[in-house]
Order: sequence, then C-alpha cells, then structure tokens
Amino acid sequence: MKPEYRILLLAIIITAAFDTAGSIASRQFNFNYALLTLGSFIIYGAFAFIATAKKDLITGVATATAIGLFDATIGWRLSVILHANTGGLNNNPTVEVWIGTAMFVIISAAIIGLIAGLIARAVFKSKRAV
Repeated sequence: MKPEYRILLLAIIITAAFDTAGSIASRQFNFNYALLTLGSFIIYGAFAFIATAKKDLITGVATATAIGLFDATIGWRLSVILHANTGGLNNNPTVEVWIGTAMFVIISAAIIGLIAGLIARAVFKSKRAV
C-alpha cells in the first residue's frame, strides 16, 4: 500500500474513534459535542502536514479534504447513532442543511490542509537547506 493511503487510512480510523469517543463523552459528561470541532480541525491539519512531508502539497490538501468528507458524512452519522449531546441543535437535519454543513466542513478541511501543508513545506525546506 502506498504511504499516502496508509496515512489516509490511519486518519480515518482516528477520526472515527474521535467521533465515537466524543459522542459518548458528550452525553456522559453533559457538554456540547460541537466543542470538539477544534479537535477535528487538528486532525485534518496534522494529517495534511504528515502527507505533505511524505509526498507533496497536493497530497496533503487531498488528505485533509478526504478526512473532512469522512467526518461530514460517516462521522456525523456516528454522532447521530450514538446520540451525541448537541444541546438544542437538531442532530437529524434536512438534506439541505446536511449538504450545506458538509460543504462547510469539507471546504474548511481543505483550507486547514493547505495551511498545514504550506507549513510542512516551509519546515522541511528549511531543514533541507541546512
């Protein structure tokens, strides 16, 4: 298996575990699941950084975007199945709301991936110059 596919697979496993644990914890400890958004963003950025370092910027951005797609679809479904505490927010949205939210998550993931990838390029470019 290509290294970039292994990175993506690991990212998806970690994202699924994060969504699962976060959904359960939000119910058990009575906090809003939306507070975990920053954790998801960190996952997108971390794996974009790694993918860029291992291959290139396009792979880093694509990795983050794919993780965002997974998170906005299967990750969201996990939170619904596990009854995540979403406060007063309806976690059973209409198709239109789901598509809009998914697009926001995917675009955010791509932007985060681009920023993390550019940082990775800068870091590893400076290390190669030494």
